[in-house]
Amino acid sequence: MLQSSITAWLQKPAAVMKADQPNPAPVPPPIRLEDLPASPASQSVGVSAIVPSSADERNDQKAPSQPTSALFSTPPLPANVEFAPLTQELIPSFKRILGLTLPVAYPPVFFTESMDEPIHGITIMALWYPNPVNDAAAPRTEKPRLVGAIRCRILPSANLYISTISLLAPYRSHGIATHLLQRVAAKAMDKHGVRCVTAHVWEANEEGLEWYKKRGFEIIGREDVYYHKLKPPGAILVRKWLGVADLLAHPDSVSTVYS
Repeated sequence: MLQSSITAWLQKPAAVMKADQPNPAPVPPPIRLEDLPASPASQSVGVSAIVPSSADERNDQKAPSQPTSALFSTPPLPANVEFAPLTQELIPSFKRILGLTLPVAYPPVFFTESMDEPIHGITIMALWYPNPVNDAAAPRTEKPRLVGAIRCRILPSANLYISTISLLAPYRSHGIATHLLQRVAAKAMDKHGVRCVTAHVWEANEEGLEWYKKRGFEIIGREDVYYHKLKPPGAILVRKWLGVADLLAHPDSVSTVYS
């Protein structure tokens, strides 16, 4: 059950557990630069196409200077939303969302690799149904619309790297992107033992950077020339360390729930 997974996670060696103790705060191991994705000139990496939702803004007005998962209040997931893995049928819609929300073009290999493990297991689609998902009185006669997605990779240094996280503008007031992030983080912790999550944010995307900050991310680096086809071309690297609260955020993403 979920409890066994948490117990096993808590029983990791003391050297690992120290990273989650608030007092004293140990210095975490640095991310190796050679492990981070190269700039889009050589391969496709992500930029964030999300802005703080109105519901999230209300929950963050008194956020501490160093927010954590336990302190951030996530609004309930809308009843019309269902999370699903990427399928061949959804790839055209996935491409369309990225084209509409992100200023970076993604080559065909990006979507091919998205269907391969371990990337496929940490790629999640957000589907919006006309009627609430659990409404048995309203049969699903219409196909859902793909409104958001998150696609990640596991770096050699065991970090979870967000390649893309996107959400269509009309659906950015429901906390969907936050749920996507929490779900994929819990899954990556459970299945791959990751301890932190990183992402590049286009330096011109101030709203996106603020969105990450409110969810406990810190700025750990900048690159003056990262997006060669964008102006300005710089990127900001953000990181968040994960803990038990992240594992509990979406317990249905933990494998032992189904054992």
